[in-house]
Amino acid sequence: MVITTMIAIFKTEKDNTQEDGYVRLNISKTYSLLWDIIKLPSIRILATALLTARIGFAATDSISVLKLIEAGISKEDIMVINTAMYGVKMILPLIIAKYTSGPKPLSLYLKVTPIRLLWNIVFIVLIYYTPEIININGVVNIPIYYYAIFISILSIQEVLSYMMFVAILAFFSRISDPRFGGTYMTLLNTLSNLGFVWTSTVALQLIDLLTTTKCSFDSMNNCSTLDLQNICKANEGNCIVTINGYYVEMIPCTIIGIAWYIYFKNILKNLQIRSPSHWLVNIKKPVTENVEESYPLAVTV
Repeated sequence: MVITTMIAIFKTEKDNTQEDGYVRLNISKTYSLLWDIIKLPSIRILATALLTARIGFAATDSISVLKLIEAGISKEDIMVINTAMYGVKMILPLIIAKYTSGPKPLSLYLKVTPIRLLWNIVFIVLIYYTPEIININGVVNIPIYYYAIFISILSIQEVLSYMMFVAILAFFSRISDPRFGGTYMTLLNTLSNLGFVWTSTVALQLIDLLTTTKCSFDSMNNCSTLDLQNICKANEGNCIVTINGYYVEMIPCTIIGIAWYIYFKNILKNLQIRSPSHWLVNIKKPVTENVEESYPLAVTV
């Protein structure tokens, strides 16, 4: 907050309203500009990649923490780790700046992607063994060594995710038309966020559909509704998970993620070496605007 406030007070922006390339946009022109940007072939390819890039990590990002909480890890422990990671996130951009400030920021993104896909398997193993490690005779007792493993895995996951985030933002900044930088960044970030939102939503919706349960005393009772669960409990039974939807979902997500990486790897490499002309829209300054600026109206009082 302090740094942001200081920048707002002391940083002066260059006035580019008198430059030849400056174009003043109203609301209708802004939406027209957005459509022109979307029609660019390079943007369409990038948009497809952004909307599908998170499929491979959907289950890990959206469900893993919920499964850990379900297994017995407290929300407070996870919040403490996430809070501590803010310090790392403040330092990380400085460390990786030399990789993201060059002409090929997507190279870092592509290098980290396979590691994050591999981390899906790490989370599968962690969540599979967590109930056995922290539950002793039905009582949650988390050993110290588990905390070390748990914190390491979550921290590495956060670092990898943030590295990809910084790399993709650096690429957005590099390809944005300087005349309409805010519009470009808004559009590209919206596409990236949509890629996260729809994959997370689908992952959360599928988890219940892919999970199957049954009552411990009645195999015909699948505990699919609250009434069936109450019937099972009334007869001193328990609803047992027979197929865990998390594992069922993680496998296809990882496979799709690998396929995405194989398909888009060379495409993204090609995108980042394209000349700026592939990313620019052809919008010229209106003639009427030039005339008004050249011959301002005289106002008499």
